[in-house]
Amino acid sequence: MRPQRAACVFLLVLCGCQQATWEKFSSSEGAFSILMPGTPTQQVRTAKTSSGSIDAYMFLVEYRDVAYMVAYSDYPNPMIEERTPKLILDGARDGAVANVQGKLVRESIISLDKHQGRELQIESPGGKVTVTARIFLVDRRLYQVMVLMHKDKASSKDVNKFLDSFSIQPQSPHPKS
Repeated sequence: MRPQRAACVFLLVLCGCQQATWEKFSSSEGAFSILMPGTPTQQVRTAKTSSGSIDAYMFLVEYRDVAYMVAYSDYPNPMIEERTPKLILDGARDGAVANVQGKLVRESIISLDKHQGRELQIESPGGKVTVTARIFLVDRRLYQVMVLMHKDKASSKDVNKFLDSFSIQPQSPHPKS
């Protein structure tokens, strides 16, 4: 093999073997931290509800055809007062399934620091894409930690590394809405 060609092959192999640099990402406003395979981009989306507008703050990293996302939303007090935590988590689950236009494959009741939550696995139509998510309700704040990937990557160590690294940080009380 010619030296130039051997160097090109070596570089291609080296590029294919590079690992993501997992970094701790913290949001003081969101009062959470998590390990992410790169620096996330931030988006804010507003949803209209019968109780008013709700802003969703999303942090996203895409790496090797896998999307890693953390989002949080603060619900208005009337919405929290009118519903039990179970109903709020049920609604978040149903919304996640509807957003993917998929079907719920698995659901588990979980908790984080004594806060109620759910772990979900959602499959897209045709079964090629899987969403693994954990959602938690902390006072008025709903956290969503999600990984969107091709089904063949669903058992990746990186998925668990990401989901398991999520932690809630102490915070001052939310302003009244």
